[in-house]
Amino acid sequence: MSARTDPEVLRADNQRLRGQVSDLKEALQCQLGRQLDQLQATDLTDRIGELTAQNQELKIQITRLHHEQRELERRLAETNDDLVAARASLRRMIRIENS
Repeated sequence: MSARTDPEVLRADNQRLRGQVSDLKEALQCQLGRQLDQLQATDLTDRIGELTAQNQELKIQITRLHHEQRELERRLAETNDDLVAARASLRRMIRIENS
C-alpha cells in the first residue's frame, strides 16, 4: 500500500507545485508589465516636461524676434524716408546748380 500511495502523493504534489509555479510566473509577468508601464510613463512624463519647456523657450524667442522685426521695419521705413528726402534735396541742388 505504501508503494502505491507514494507515487500518487508525488503526482499530486507535482501537480500542486506546477500550479504554484504557473501562478508565480503569471504574477511575475504582471508585475514586470506594471513596472515597464511605470517606467514608460515616467519617461513619457519627463519627455513631456522637456517638450513643454522647449515650447516655452521657443515662444519667448518668437516674441523677441517679432519685436526685432518691428524695430527693423521701423528703421527701414526711417531710412527709406531719409533716402527720399536726400534724393529730393539732391534734385533741388542740381536744379539750383543748373539754373
